[in-house]
Amino acid sequence: MNLKHITAILVLTGMLFSGNTLADDLSDVMKVIQQYGDLENDLAAQAKLMRSDRVYISGGVRQTDEAKNMANQITGRQAGESLNGGKTTFVTMIEDPEVSIYGKTAVASFVRWWQVYPHGKPSNLSSPTWVTLVLVKEKSKWLIAHTHISGVGGN
Repeated sequence: MNLKHITAILVLTGMLFSGNTLADDLSDVMKVIQQYGDLENDLAAQAKLMRSDRVYISGGVRQTDEAKNMANQITGRQAGESLNGGKTTFVTMIEDPEVSIYGKTAVASFVRWWQVYPHGKPSNLSSPTWVTLVLVKEKSKWLIAHTHISGVGGN
């Protein structure tokens, strides 16, 4: 075989496997998004989906210390449950996720709803929120590097 044939084979092989890689990455990112919602009842486990330098923006507040941010969320959740006399359960619904992948970076946008079941109180449905996640692939694992949450506006 000459150099042209070897080059053509390498290019075609790369094209054949790159589509599978993108499909696998998309599937992996979608799993992280689903876990992000499913782990709302276990914030310590949810934190394992985050990079240590994650930036979190919600309610007009920007937090850049991921460890302190998660500690505050866990403590706030525990304080609320103490006032309610028991555990609050969150059921998160994620709708219409859109994901774009750019190499080792993925940008995901979706609408999230929470059905909240406070101990000893009636359940309530949260207002919908837009969530944007930026994920970075480290080795073979996608981690959340940036979270931005804002209310869904409407007329």
